[in-house]
Amino acid sequence: MIKTYECSKCVGENSGFIKYGKTSRGKQRYQCKSCKTINILNYTYNAYEKNTNQKIILLTKEGLGIRSTARILKISATTLLKRILTIANKIIRPTIKFYQTYELDEMRIFVRKKANTIWLVYAINKQSKEVAGFYIGKRNNKTLNSVVKTLISAKPEKIFTDKLRNYKYLIPKEIHSIQKYGTNGIERKNLNLRTHLKRLNRKTICFSKNILVLTSVLKIYFWSKAESEYDEAIL
Repeated sequence: MIKTYECSKCVGENSGFIKYGKTSRGKQRYQCKSCKTINILNYTYNAYEKNTNQKIILLTKEGLGIRSTARILKISATTLLKRILTIANKIIRPTIKFYQTYELDEMRIFVRKKANTIWLVYAINKQSKEVAGFYIGKRNNKTLNSVVKTLISAKPEKIFTDKLRNYKYLIPKEIHSIQKYGTNGIERKNLNLRTHLKRLNRKTICFSKNILVLTSVLKIYFWSKAESEYDEAIL
């Protein structure tokens, strides 16, 4: 019996384990005496250690790249990429409050090579500074409208943007504003993004290789919480 470990299902019960045969590779299995769940208490690979996903979230939000995070956690970069995608798929965008004021802006970035320019379009709540929605694509009406529709569905009081001409045709005139200093909050957010995430820096050797990974990293940065629920997403 082993009493120094906690069951993966009934955490905190600490009722102990009994041996329960071995895996096909010879690893000892244990059964929780409380809930009868089968556990393997000593994993060969670090990726299966408890709280690995929480560590991935924290390191990603601190701006570490894929290989830096993999070195610190002592797991493979391929496993890390899979985990990031899995964690991002479990993240749900926060509910947008009605009748709020928002700031909307675009950020120029690239994927794989600097010639492949794309744009991050996103909006923040002017009061709480929380990200209401984002979309990555070309700087055209389709990309801009993906975020604008999200805001309009929440019946905003006002949407502040820069002087980009496209907004004039996408946002109703009565709630659209391009006044001076109206986008100060999101401009500061742009600076924070470039500072916190290496892949968004202007002059760096770090960059995203595909849009899917970039989108997943941004979802984690904007909306994730380092909670144990993400540790259930073990591949």
